Amino acid sequence: MSEGLKNLEILRGDKILVFGGVYSNLQALEALQKVAENEGISPDNIICTGDIVGYCAQPSECLDMIEKWGIHAIQGNVEENLLSGNDDCGCNFTEGGRCDMFSRQWFPYAASRMTEQNLTYLKTLPQFIDFQYVGKRFRVLHGSLNNISEFIFKSTDWAVKADNFNKTQADVILAGHCGLPFVDEKDGKIWLNAGVIGMPANDGGTGVWYLILDNTEGGGSYAFHRLDYDFKTAHALMLEHKLPRSYAQTLLNGIWDNTEIMPLTEAEQQGKTIHFNSKISIKTDKVKKMSKEKQYFEPERDLKQFGKIGEWQPDLAKKFFDYYNSSMEEGALSAREKSLIALAVAHALQCPYCIDAYTSESIKQGADEEQMMEAVHVTAAMKAGITLVYSTQMMKHAKEKLM
Repeated sequence: MSEGLKNLEILRGDKILVFGGVYSNLQALEALQKVAENEGISPDNIICTGDIVGYCAQPSECLDMIEKWGIHAIQGNVEENLLSGNDDCGCNFTEGGRCDMFSRQWFPYAASRMTEQNLTYLKTLPQFIDFQYVGKRFRVLHGSLNNISEFIFKSTDWAVKADNFNKTQADVILAGHCGLPFVDEKDGKIWLNAGVIGMPANDGGTGVWYLILDNTEGGGSYAFHRLDYDFKTAHALMLEHKLPRSYAQTLLNGIWDNTEIMPLTEAEQQGKTIHFNSKISIKTDKVKKMSKEKQYFEPERDLKQFGKIGEWQPDLAKKFFDYYNSSMEEGALSAREKSLIALAVAHALQCPYCIDAYTSESIKQGADEEQMMEAVHVTAAMKAGITLVYSTQMMKHAKEKLM
């Protein structure tokens, strides 16, 4: 078993697809892959929160598909117990309860279908994933940091979630295991559960759930999505392989056989349609919202220290500031024109301090948005022209070599 943490550093690209609980439902997994292709989301930006194997009929096929797909995934409790050789899924169901009884039916079936290749692949899966996205630190886990089989729901006391945030230092936790999609947010921390694609969310529908993180508009957001798939084939295969009929029926009616693992709040929502806002912003502070370079540069702190550069060489610093201040005084050029020139140079030299400072100064001197953007476009055009003019050197050298 590959315990521990996999650090992906910073995930690139505009969108990240997150899902959990495939539960051996190959038909749902195939439908989700088509969603990813249609959305243009690469495998490097797709994450599964565990329990690839579960109640349905094609555990080996699902593992083969995910391995071939090349996405990121972590172990769920089912994968952990398959590798440990246990005789149930490891959810710690009440002994003798319906979930316990059913797990002792479907889990041995799943274990019997594992190939050597499946088990080898499972050993490569970590228990946690860390990555940076939209200036936030994300932690992917299955149940909780302390217990892979811990059921955490929306109604679970925030103190339980806070403990996970404190120990991981994450801003956003992407979790699985409980089978229901939800978001819970407090004190700038966000707990997101994408739900599962292998079984309906006890809401009376045949659709299942996944999550997309989105940065296409320059700021982070997330949205829950319902997935439709060929549930009739998945149902028929469960019956064909004599898997629990009650679970097979859930694929048709969207209702769980029982709610024994649920808190009362979630149990009372059985059969009720789940609604989410179409897109919800991930709030970021000024520094974290910006690029990796901007996180290193901290204008609010560093600009205030600019006057102290003379501590180590006061004579040269004085000469610099005298010249600097004189050059920025109104003369043949107005203060507004000089601030726009400075803003353009700040973009050309890519100085985040100066961009902030001379955006503010340009506005102070009466420049509007159109004028500031036009100055930046002049900069961009000049940089492009400077690059292209050097192509004459390339062309001259190439002609000498080729003739």
